[in-house]
Amino acid sequence: MRRFLRGKIFAATMTTMLIGGNALACVPRSTQQALDVIGLRSTLMVSALACGMRPQYDAFMHRFQPHVLAAQHEMDAYFHRLHGRAGQRHEDTYVTGLANVQARAGEIQGPHFCDSSRTLFNKVLALKTESELNDFAMQSPARQPIVTVACGINETESFRRIADLAERP
Repeated sequence: MRRFLRGKIFAATMTTMLIGGNALACVPRSTQQALDVIGLRSTLMVSALACGMRPQYDAFMHRFQPHVLAAQHEMDAYFHRLHGRAGQRHEDTYVTGLANVQARAGEIQGPHFCDSSRTLFNKVLALKTESELNDFAMQSPARQPIVTVACGINETESFRRIADLAERP
């Protein structure tokens, strides 16, 4: 019985520590939304370059440029808040990693990549509003070089004390 209880307590503590680590590194909803939109833009850019779909990419940017620019500013602010003066360097690394992840996906898909890119462009160009773009980017997330966790966990004082013991990512 004692071993059973110790196992349950250990499992609960480890779960809390894992959740605590994620909660400490969470991003606000607006930042997650911006990263989703920037991820989609990167996917479309790589697709345009690899598959000769520059006109479709230009149409996307023409329609959603103000919104994509706002997402870019939100991402700039996120990296600056997270890394201070080194924020731009970290953001540049992220954007490069994002493009590399997208390009690698294209290599893995091989000849099917351009077909799936065409389908993606058709879906994106059918969107009419920024809200539809946000929803699409969230529901069809781009491959990312980093993992982010949206904020929303309600923390208690005891939760924070246990989270303080958790290993940082």
